[in-house]
Amino acid sequence: MKERFIRIETLIGKQKAQKLYEASVMVVGLGGVGGYAAEALVRCGIGHLTVIDHDVVEPSNFNRQILAVEENLGEKKTEAFRRRAESINPDVRISCHDSFLNADNLDSFFSERIDYVVDAIDTLTSKVALWKYCQEKGIGIISCLGTAKKLDPTRLQVTTLDKTEYDPMAKALRQIARKNAVGLKIPVVYSREEPLNRSSEVLGSMVFVPASAGLLCAQKVISDLIDNKDD
Repeated sequence: MKERFIRIETLIGKQKAQKLYEASVMVVGLGGVGGYAAEALVRCGIGHLTVIDHDVVEPSNFNRQILAVEENLGEKKTEAFRRRAESINPDVRISCHDSFLNADNLDSFFSERIDYVVDAIDTLTSKVALWKYCQEKGIGIISCLGTAKKLDPTRLQVTTLDKTEYDPMAKALRQIARKNAVGLKIPVVYSREEPLNRSSEVLGSMVFVPASAGLLCAQKVISDLIDNKDD
């Protein structure tokens, strides 16, 4: 363990690195954003990850998803991630749920302690239900908004939902959140880039934006977990 993460300990110190080794993080959605976020968390030494996704690896994933390689084709994304994560850090503990998270079942995924949640869900009602749960339980969360139809990763930023612009998903989410009495100060990763090819029903994408968004989500998690003014 020490040799794998020596460069992390050198950067942030052993005390803060120990916080990461003992942390438990949930990633909901292992697609273009969530897959990169989850891998980054493993490579940062997070000790326990709970991953939730009901999909399998498909050919249409290959342009942007880190789990999309030929040997994983047709496999459940959760199991593909478990194998990859354990090949990076054999000591990591992975809890897999081959499920679709929604308002009716989300409580069941929190039977173990969760310190932080990465929301990489596409379904808007599920996103808001997860936000509400985390707000009520005092669990840290970072949510990624739309990365399709975007090309410029430098337009990504971390802010809160109430401060977003140019994002159709954000506008819809604000409306749903207000109807469900969910606060709009949810931390989000979003792009200020206006969507390209608006007329197309196909959600075109390239790897740059979802991958970068996933890494920003992971950075937010790590930053908050090690942030302690008493250190």
